[in-house]
Amino acid sequence: MTDFAAAWLALREPADHRARNAALRESVCGTFSGREHVTIVDLACGTGSNLRGLAPYLPQSQHWRLVDHNARLLSAARRTLYAWADGVVQEDPLILRKGARRLEVAFDERDLAAFDSAALVQGADLVTTAAFFDLASKEWILRFCGKLAERRLPLYATLTYSGEEKWSPPHAADAAMLNAFRRHQVRDARQGFWAGGRSARRRDFATSARGPRLRHGDRRESVAVESK
Repeated sequence: MTDFAAAWLALREPADHRARNAALRESVCGTFSGREHVTIVDLACGTGSNLRGLAPYLPQSQHWRLVDHNARLLSAARRTLYAWADGVVQEDPLILRKGARRLEVAFDERDLAAFDSAALVQGADLVTTAAFFDLASKEWILRFCGKLAERRLPLYATLTYSGEEKWSPPHAADAAMLNAFRRHQVRDARQGFWAGGRSARRRDFATSARGPRLRHGDRRESVAVESK
């Protein structure tokens, strides 16, 4: 997987949260309404943006496992969560208080380039990820979706590049920038060629071949996959 700067992730987080499809998010989180506790595995977590975006909509007791290959980002996630939370109940394991919610957070440094099914911890209720699938290869996505189906785990993924663009206002350099971006999106990674703008279709193929139900949002290619 590639590296991202914590400062850049912090700059984009407010826009990323505004771009999420609210109806799809409510549908996913509503699945756990009435429950007291939920366990979530967040893959390629960066600095923990998914946790901050979803925690207010999930049950009062939550256990998050934040998975990333970058130790610096995991350290940044801990610091950022300290600042975001209303209080720190316990340091190790980290337990935070945010409003009426109690969040236990584990940090898992793990290279996802070669998919390791151990990342999908036993007892998980939901797998989440954001801005990740366009950096994965077709082969990775197939293996990943196969493991989700085996364990009957639902997936909530957001901010996946769909291969569609709208430029406003138009600029003479738009075409050159788009061509460079598309070349970058399909470059060779250690686990195979990145899916780039094709990732949403590849994910659909991989999951529908194994029978889950998919629901799409109409903003930034949000998708929820619910195992039957």
